[in-house]
Formats: sequence, C-alpha cells, structure tokens
Amino acid sequence: MLGNGFCCMWLFLALFIACVDLGNANRLKHVSKGLQIYLNEFAVEIKGGNDHASAIAKKHGFINTGQVGTLEGWYIFIDRRIRKRSLEHHTGLRHKIRKLKRDVLAMEQLKIFHRVKRDPVMSFASKFPNDPSWDEMWYMHCGEVNSSTCPCSMRVTDAWRAGYHGKNVVVTILDDGIEKNHPDLRDNYEENASIDINDGDSDPTPRYDPSNENKHGTRCAGVVASELDNHICSVGIAYQARIGGVRMLDGDVTDKVESASLNFAHNFIDIYSASWGPDDDGTTVEGPGALAKAAFKNGAINGRHGKGSIFVWASGNGGHNKDSCACDGYINSIYTIGISSVSQYGYRPWYLEACASTLASTYSSGELNEGKVITTDLHSSCTHLHTGTSASAPMASGIIALMLQANMNLTWRDVQHIIVRTAKPTGLKATDWVVNGAGYNVSHVFGFGLLDAAAMTHVATLWKQVPEQKECITNPQRSNRPIIPSTDDSRHLVVNMDARACHGSEFEVAYLEHVILRISLTHPHRGDLNILLTSPSGTVSNILDRRVLDRSKLGFTEWDFMTTHHWGENPMGVWHLEIRDYPRHARCGDQHFCESNARRGTLEKWQLIFYGSSTHPQPNFHFENCDAFPQEHCHPECDGCCGASSFECRSCRHVVTLQGQCVGSCSDSQFVDEPTGVCKPCWSTCGTCDDAGPNNCTSCKRGYTLANGECVKLCSQGFYLEESTQTCRICDQVCKTCYERSTHCTSCRDAYIFTGNTCRPSCPYGTYFKSVAVGCRSCNISCVGCSHYSTRCISCADGYVMHRQRCTTDCSRRYYPDFRKQICRECHSTCKACTGPFPNQCTRCSASRVLHNGQCQTICQDAYQGHFLKNPCSLVLRYHWCQMAIFSTMCCQTCSQFGPNSVVNDDDYYYGAEYNEADNAI
Repeated sequence: MLGNGFCCMWLFLALFIACVDLGNANRLKHVSKGLQIYLNEFAVEIKGGNDHASAIAKKHGFINTGQVGTLEGWYIFIDRRIRKRSLEHHTGLRHKIRKLKRDVLAMEQLKIFHRVKRDPVMSFASKFPNDPSWDEMWYMHCGEVNSSTCPCSMRVTDAWRAGYHGKNVVVTILDDGIEKNHPDLRDNYEENASIDINDGDSDPTPRYDPSNENKHGTRCAGVVASELDNHICSVGIAYQARIGGVRMLDGDVTDKVESASLNFAHNFIDIYSASWGPDDDGTTVEGPGALAKAAFKNGAINGRHGKGSIFVWASGNGGHNKDSCACDGYINSIYTIGISSVSQYGYRPWYLEACASTLASTYSSGELNEGKVITTDLHSSCTHLHTGTSASAPMASGIIALMLQANMNLTWRDVQHIIVRTAKPTGLKATDWVVNGAGYNVSHVFGFGLLDAAAMTHVATLWKQVPEQKECITNPQRSNRPIIPSTDDSRHLVVNMDARACHGSEFEVAYLEHVILRISLTHPHRGDLNILLTSPSGTVSNILDRRVLDRSKLGFTEWDFMTTHHWGENPMGVWHLEIRDYPRHARCGDQHFCESNARRGTLEKWQLIFYGSSTHPQPNFHFENCDAFPQEHCHPECDGCCGASSFECRSCRHVVTLQGQCVGSCSDSQFVDEPTGVCKPCWSTCGTCDDAGPNNCTSCKRGYTLANGECVKLCSQGFYLEESTQTCRICDQVCKTCYERSTHCTSCRDAYIFTGNTCRPSCPYGTYFKSVAVGCRSCNISCVGCSHYSTRCISCADGYVMHRQRCTTDCSRRYYPDFRKQICRECHSTCKACTGPFPNQCTRCSASRVLHNGQCQTICQDAYQGHFLKNPCSLVLRYHWCQMAIFSTMCCQTCSQFGPNSVVNDDDYYYGAEYNEADNAI
C-alpha cells in the first residue's frame, strides 16, 4: 500500500510539472487568442529618488523593487494583494490605485504583450538549394557586371572597398536569442552586448524545441555580422561588427521587459535591431507602453554617451491582411528607423505594409520567382529562406554599422538625415512616388528609397552634426465635427490649421524632420477610414489607409500618427487634415441609412507636433577628397564627382537641389536661384514661379487662382475666403456665392432674389417658399397664390371663396359665400346660418329663436315662471308696466299676448294664498 501511495505521489508530481511546462510553452498563445493577462506589477514614475519611491510604495501597501534599468524616475511596484497573473485589471483595488495616483506622475499596470516576429506567414511550400554560396546572395551583387537581377544596388561591396566593414561598431538583436556558438557568428559575438531577460542571466542562447521556433534572432544576427571568408554559410553586411543578442521574446513580453531591452548597455551598444511588433492582423492598434516610450527617449538622449542609440525597426508583414504600419506605435516613434522591403525585381512584396512613417528600404524576399535572404540558422546551420521585413531591418542595421565606422560621432538624428539624403528611388516600382516641398523623392511603400551603403559612408565622413532638435507643439483643435460616410469624394471632412511653427520662439521649427498627428475620433467601423494630411508645401501624407479587416468601434484616442514625408519642408502655413469614410455595404446598406448619427463617426480633436531644427541642418554641404574615384563613372549630371550617384558631384553641369543632388532642371514647384544655380522651392501656393516670395507665381496649385502674380485661395461655390486664416468658410445658407463674410451674398440660391448684398425669398405666383433646403413648392389647388404654406391663400381659384386666409367652397357658421367677390360675408345678426345678408334670408336659428318665413323670431317667455306669486307678470300688465323696457322683456310672453292695455282677474295675482285686504291696502 505504501508503495502504491508513493507511485501515486510521483505520478501526480510528474503530471503537475508537465502541466507547468505546457502552460509556459503556450503562454503567449493564450494572449494571441484575445485574453489579456495582467501582472501584479505596476510601472510608476516618481521624482525624488529611490528612497522616496519606497516610502510611497510602503504608504499604499506596495513593494518597490527598484528603478527600471537606466530610466531615471521609473520604478516597479509589486502588489501582493492580487494574483501574479490575472485576466482582470486590478480588480478590488481601484480605491488603492486612485490613492496611489495622487503621489505619482504616471503609472500603469503591467500586462503581457503579444509580439510577433516579422517573418511573413506563407501558405505554400518553397524549396531552394541549401548550398551556402556567395554567388547566391543576389542582393549583394546588384549593379555588378553581368548582373541584371535587381534594378538598383545597395553598393555594400563599394563601401567594403572603401574600407568600411563595421569594425568597432556594436549591434544587438532584440529577439528570441542568438546562437552565440554558431561557427559563422562566434568570432564576432559580443558578450557585453548580450543578455537573457526572459530567464534573467547573461546567456542569450535560444531555447531549442522540435519546431525550431526560436530561430528568428539567429537569422537576423547572421544578416548583420556573419563572417567573411570562413567557408561557412553567408557573409554579413558588416562582417567585422560586434554582434550581441537580447533574449526577450521567448516568454512574457511586458512593458518592463521591452524597456529593459531597449536601454540595455546603451552606452556600449550602438545599434538595436528589432524585427517584431504588435500583431500584423489588420485589426490591432498598439504601440509601446509608458516604460518603453521612456526608454526610446532615454536612449536617444543618453545612449552612446549622448549621441543617441540607433533603433532600427521592421515595418511589418501584414500586407496580406491589408494592415498599415501607421497602426504600429513602434514605427510611429520618431526615435526608430522604420525599414521597408524591396523584392529582387524592385516590386512591393506581398507582405509589405505601407505608411508615412517608413524611412527607407532594403532588399528582401518577394514572389516565388524572386530571391530570398541567406543567413545563419539554428544548430550551426544555414538557411536560404530568410524572408520579410525581418530580413530588411538587420540588413539596414548592417549598413548603418558601416556608416558609423566612417564617423562614430554621428547622432541618431544625423543617421536619419544621411539616410534621407542618400536613399535612392531608382528602380523601385511604386505608384505613389512624389517630390516633397524640399525636393526629396518619397513613397509610402519604400520611404525615401533603397539604402546606399557607399553614399552613406562617404557622406558620413564629411558630415557635421545637425543643430539642436526643436519640438513645436500646436494647440489641440477641438472640432467635434461629424465624419460623413460617402462612396465618392464629395462629402469628406476637411479641417485646417494655420500653423506658425512656434515662429520667433525658442521652439521654432523651420526645417522639418518628423511630424506627429495626434488625433482622437470615434467611429463605428474604424477600418473604413482613410486619413490624409497636406502640408503648406502641398505634400500629401497618406496617414492611414483603409484596413478592411478592422471592424473596431473604438476609434482612436490620443493616437500618434507619424510622417516623414515633409522632411526638409518649412511647416509654416495652412495644414489640411482630410478624413474620408468609405463605408462597406454591410455597414450601411444605403447612403441615407449610413448618414444617421449611429452610423457615422466624430472627429473630437487633433493637433500637430513638429520636430526639426530652426536653422538649416547641413548648410553649404559638398563632397570633398574625391580624386580616387574614377571620373569616367560619374553621373551624367556631374562635372567631376566622388561617386557614381547624382548626390556625389563636385559640381553640377546644370542645377543642384537643396539636398545637393545634381539634376538637369528644377521641378515645376521650384525655381533656379541664378547666383548659386540651386533649385529652391516656390512659395507654397505656387505651381510654378520665377522667383521666391508669394508675388512671383506663374501658375498656381490646385485650389488657387493667379491674381497679379499671387496665388489666392480659390474656394468652391458656396464658400468664401477668410483672409486672416486663408481658409475657405461656408456662405450663409441663402447665398449661392458670397464675399468676405458669410452673409455678404454676391448671388442667391434658387427661390431667392438678390437685393443689396442680401438674399430674400422670392417664388413665382402660385408657389410659396417652404425652406432653404426645399425651395419653392406649389400652392394648394384651391389657391391662385399662397404664402408660408400651401393652404394659406392670397387669392382663390374659381369656385372658391376666401375665409380666414384659406380658400373653401363653404363658409363657417354665421357666414355665407359670395362667389362673385370670392369672400365669405357675415349673416344678419338674427341668423345662425343664411343665404344672404338680410334678416329674411336665414336658414338656421339659435336656440332662443324660431325660424318663420326665413326670419329668426324671438321665442317670448316670462322670466317669472315659478315665482311665489302665481303670475307676477299679471301685475305688470295691470299697472300698464309693459310699456317699460325692463318689464316688457321680463314679461315678454304676457305683454305680447295681452297687449299693454289688457286687464286680468285678481285670481291671477297670487299663488297658493287667500287675498288679504290689509295687504291689498298696502
């Protein structure tokens, strides 16, 4: 029996351990199924140091576990009164939380995030040779002789030949770990740039399982820094860089985990590469928590000893779900470099998400007939199947490592500036390429173009640090405007902001880098929305494209959309925010039903935040020390050069853009500054111009008209131009057109007549004015003319008479119709109804009269009937009082029957009593 008991105990213990392991393995899967798991940990921001934080924690029944990494002022509090893991949000402790909030600047309860690695999920099988070969790394050979596999080169080998291999640059992969002993990585592995945050040790080696689920980080690491000439697998972009790994995705991903990863060893690590983020399912809207946001900012301010950590982020693989990286708060951060993908033949890959926050692109996988990326894999192996933006982000990290070797003093903003200046749009096939107001080519699909390693490293050697970053925050615009659903482009919501960009203050921004649109709106079907932002220079950022799978009713609350498409522009002027609502048939059925309040959204408030500099970020920039470059390879627009691109000219044959690119002629919205030969932008309203300023336009942009060299706002019919804001305002509802103010009409709507700059209603005879929206309507058939409503007649039709402002065939009581005069006339006073005005034309009488021969005669009755005297009117008759008016009325019947001189018997005087002589004597 004892043995059986032990067996049962061991069986129970084994089952318990198995269940625990199974729970750990499936932990993230529970989150992915929609269950939100909350921890008993709270991130709090407190000023005053650790001792002060501990005192506050103790005061409210919490335990202070200490500062969060290097984030000054942020602490983690634990509350042991609630479960460590719960599906409920601090249940039962709301009053404690409210009290705690009074003593802290900010707080949030930590929860487990669902983060996905950005490998596209493919629904088909594909096999490629497993032979590791340099020749198969097509993305490294673009542009070489006999290579026509890709339209444009990243020129990595040119940067190598210039001596840049990533030496002394430290790159860390934030992921599920890296295989540090992989033969193609181990010599470049950097222990000081590695940590296991999931298990709390320093070894980032991934957890192995039969499915090789945790291969992602090792693959990304190989793209950056696999070794050269070791006869193993592939070659990394920066094959002499130091590579580390932060194991943080293989466990509970919380805000604390992410912030600790982003700030780990931030004075030692140069570049953090991340190929993961919120679900790319086309429905999720999520970004970093408060701790991670603080970590991004802390890294930019304090990382790399004040030069700023470089955060490189994959833009996302939700293209097949019609997702948009605008709904990914990591890509929307100004501190991250959002990297997109280009397929081998220059196309947009099927998995790619487009958005205005993408900065640039590198090569990655595409269709079945296009190449993929070769890199290291688990168990010391090699793969030819690395795909998606997961491959593009580490590729960009490697190229940036080459650039940092060229100039280790570059700040995080310098890196972004150089990328914008040198990225190449050549050969990248997208329909939305535009030239912004500062002369940069930019696309929502590919950002500013393909990274160019040779140009980036060369520019880095000559670069001077950009001026101090300025942040200009505009006032929130509280509009509460309805978002009207519309299947065409006629009824979209457009609101404007005349931005001064903090002009004249210490926060002035004159040269833009990033623009944040912070917006709050409600909507019954968020995925139907398309949001556009147009700058004063006319550049349109497609802030949010429609997401057909997103049926959320949550709208957006204080959500930050970011765009880089206005880089280099001056933000001063009128910005236009346009919100389009394209309803699906399932939501509305028909347009009228869709316009009901329950089926439309509301723009509650919005504001713009400008980031940039008050002075030119790189004045008088030019290339130097170019003698080593073969001049026969110069770009056709160059007159001497330092490299093959049009950005690397010593001087230009024709003209040069503000960004230093030599071109044959300026774009339509630019003019040539004759002394310098530089293409400068026209005034923001000009389509073309011959000089700077608002009065030198030769044509105008859409929505403006040319007047004496100036482009003035051209408002649609029914609107007028408000001069102070240069905004089109709606005219008064009675005006067809107006000028200077809404009530100053210059022409009128139908059913109105124009008199003295005002419009008054005017309808043809036989109609009446119903309302502004409806106009004139026909009178009732009985009316020849009417006013105010159809039956209020002015004159009557034949066969009708006017009575109380209505036309009728009959008149009311005491009136008779006069069809000749078409009016109702009053009967004689004795008639209740009649056929004419005379007393003998009565047809009906009142109750006190009787009809006799057309006359209404009075019915005579004595008023003294029932008196104690038998017949008091006999006394009136006896004394001849009938001649008196009062008695003739009161004794009408007696006086009319007997006449005024008649005599009656004494027996009729009294009722019920004998005659008394004494009384009679009286």
